[in-house]
Amino acid sequence: MLEAFQRDGYLVMPSVFDSDEVRRMGEEADFILELVINSSLCNDRQSGRLDVRQTASRQMIVRKIQPIIDLSLVLAEFSNDARLLGPMEQFMGDTPVLMEEKLNYKQPVSVGYDFRVPPDDDRFPIHNDWAYYKMNGYPSSIISSALTIDESHHDNGPIQVFPGSHRQHVEHDRVRNGLEVPEGTVYPDDAVPIHAPAGSVMFFHSQLIHTSTPNTSNGSRRVMIYSHYPAAADMGIDVRNGPIRLRESPWEWEYRRQRDAGRYVDAFRVDATG
Repeated sequence: MLEAFQRDGYLVMPSVFDSDEVRRMGEEADFILELVINSSLCNDRQSGRLDVRQTASRQMIVRKIQPIIDLSLVLAEFSNDARLLGPMEQFMGDTPVLMEEKLNYKQPVSVGYDFRVPPDDDRFPIHNDWAYYKMNGYPSSIISSALTIDESHHDNGPIQVFPGSHRQHVEHDRVRNGLEVPEGTVYPDDAVPIHAPAGSVMFFHSQLIHTSTPNTSNGSRRVMIYSHYPAAADMGIDVRNGPIRLRESPWEWEYRRQRDAGRYVDAFRVDATG
């Protein structure tokens, strides 16, 4: 297992979590999606947690919500699960410390609101995560675990990885929707799509180059991603995502007050999405 991770920069472990655990993750993902979208609608401002796109056919699709564990005790507890931390400790040779968490949804939604986003799809550029993390002073030895809440298959925009690309970092170019490796760094035909049943885990190095294709199915492709750094790095607490939590929390509490007082009625429900 360690040899494969060191060689390829990633490792997939199928069906680590059982159906009941996956169901609980899915319920929390729905709760967070409803909270963040309704908070945006109630306050007439797009939440800083919400990454939403609008396709050429004007379909809204939520790409991701970040950060999230301050909104869900269940997902906070899963971040410390031994089935994640055990292999991660073996891979990094140190105690893993959580530094970031996000929920990649790739989920179509029906929302009667203009989020003022340009036409786009839900793919992610060809990049590695350390291109973002190094801006906050984090070490390149970060390892992430991606938990599949939905089955990941050909049609719903699976993660695609470039095996062995973690061995050397390349500087990224800035593009409209993020950072991307320069053209010619990797070749699309070398990408390996990660197809896995719900409840599986993919561990991957922060320098592993990866991407994803658009979700062309009618459902979601939810992946819960936790990223940990080695304790020896001795970084501060929540350096990367802490400011977002502080900035968004007052707006979320205002939404809850408005809803509890009957001045706002939830306009978005997950079961009403397209």
